[in-house]
Amino acid sequence: MKKYVLFVTLLIWGAFFSFGAQQSIPMQIVNGHDVGNGHTYAPARPWYITQDDYVFTLSASSEDYTLVLLDEDGEVIYSDTLISGSTMFVLPSTLSGSFELRLVPFSSTHYYRGYLEL
Repeated sequence: MKKYVLFVTLLIWGAFFSFGAQQSIPMQIVNGHDVGNGHTYAPARPWYITQDDYVFTLSASSEDYTLVLLDEDGEVIYSDTLISGSTMFVLPSTLSGSFELRLVPFSSTHYYRGYLEL
């Protein structure tokens, strides 16, 4: 009985700490074209990025992106390039606060936007 209680306690403890370490950031698409425009396409699915402190993991893309981090006043705080096939990026640990994260493809009029806390 003691082994069973210990096992369940360790299982719950491990699950509790694993949920606190990572969070998922939904990246909504912002389209540069007018809504309607005669297009009958379904809306694009959001892109989810996983945050673990200052390390971010995303699914690989076939496009190059410009990563832009904006502060609460809309000023660019950080910018970088994500080449196609990238699955991870790391933000500087000197940043703290609430930010808007944008992933802007080089060859399109849309971009992805999400919000994060560092």
